[in-house]
Amino acid sequence: MVNEDKRLEELSLGEIRELARQRMNPEAWEHIMGSAESGSTRRRNQAALRRILFRQRIFHDITNPDTTVELFGRRLSAPTVVAPVGSFSKIRERAEHEVAEGASRAGSMVFVSHAAKPTVREWTEGITAPLVFMGYLSKGREKVLENARLAEELGYVAVGLTMDVLQPTKLGDRIPLSTDGKPRKGHPASPKDIELLKREVSLPVVVKGIMNPDDARIALESGADALVVSNHGGRLLDFNRAAIEALPEIVQAVGGKVPVLLDSGIRRGGDVVKALALGAKVVLLGRPICWGVGVGGARGVERVFQIITEEIKRVLIMTGVSSIAQVTESLLIRSQPVGPL
Repeated sequence: MVNEDKRLEELSLGEIRELARQRMNPEAWEHIMGSAESGSTRRRNQAALRRILFRQRIFHDITNPDTTVELFGRRLSAPTVVAPVGSFSKIRERAEHEVAEGASRAGSMVFVSHAAKPTVREWTEGITAPLVFMGYLSKGREKVLENARLAEELGYVAVGLTMDVLQPTKLGDRIPLSTDGKPRKGHPASPKDIELLKREVSLPVVVKGIMNPDDARIALESGADALVVSNHGGRLLDFNRAAIEALPEIVQAVGGKVPVLLDSGIRRGGDVVKALALGAKVVLLGRPICWGVGVGGARGVERVFQIITEEIKRVLIMTGVSSIAQVTESLLIRSQPVGPL
C-alpha cells in the first residue's frame, strides 16, 4: 500500500501509479490502461525497452547534464511532451486543463487530441505550454481543416493527423464509445490528406502512427514536417511490433530530413534516453500523465515530468553524457532478458 500521508513531492512514479489505480473509478482505469485483444502489443512496448541496456561510464566530471531540447521552434526543459490522449476527461473534471497547466509549469508541450472534450480554443485558456493540434479524419475532413486553421490563428506551434486509426481502438475485445458518447469509427489513411493539410496551414504538419519505413517515406514525400512512431499504445493491432523496435528503421528512412518522435511504452526516464539514442528527437508521454493528473491534477502532472527528468539526468550522469544533444546509440547494449524482467 502507498502511504497517502506523503506529500505529492515525495511520491515516486510507482506510488503515483498505484494511487491513481486506487482513486480512479474502475471504468476510467480500464480505459487508460487497456489495450486491444490479448494486450500483446502493449506488453511488447515495454518488454522491448527492457531488453536495451546502458553502458556505464564513471570517470568524468558531469554533474548537471543539459536536458533541454528544441521542437517546432520552442525550447523545452526536457525531451518529453504530453501525448494526444482523448480520454483525460474520464479521469476527473477539468483534467485536460490540469494537464495543460501541469505541462506549462514543467516547461513542456502538449499534443492536443481532436478526440478530447475541450475545443481548440478552450485548450489555450490560461495556458503557456506550446500546443500541437492532432486531428482525426474520422471526425470529418472539413472539421479537421477548420480546427487546424483555428489552431494556427490561436498560436499553436504545429498541427497534425493521427493516421493509424484505420480501425477504431479496442479495449480487450470491445470497442468503447468515444469521449462524446458516440460509436467509434475508423478512417482510411491517404497521403492526399497530408498534402491538403499542408496547403491549408503554414505550421509544421505532424503525422502520427508510423510503424513502417515505407509509410514514413510516403508521409515525407507528401509534406510531413515531423513523424511520430506509434502503435497507439497497443490499442489497434494486437501482436504488432513495439514502437521502439520500429524506431531505428523509421529514422533511417527519414534520413534526418524531419524530426522523428516516439510514442507508446515510455514509462521511465531511462526509456526516454533509449529512444533518443535510437534517433528520436522527443518522446510522448501518455499513461504516466494520466496517473499524474488522476492523483494530483496539475501538480501531479508536473511531478511526473519532474521525476522523469530527474531519471533522465541520472542516466546521463551514469553514462558520461553532458547533454541530450550528445546522446547516441553508443550508450546502448542490446541484450536478451535474463530471467523475469
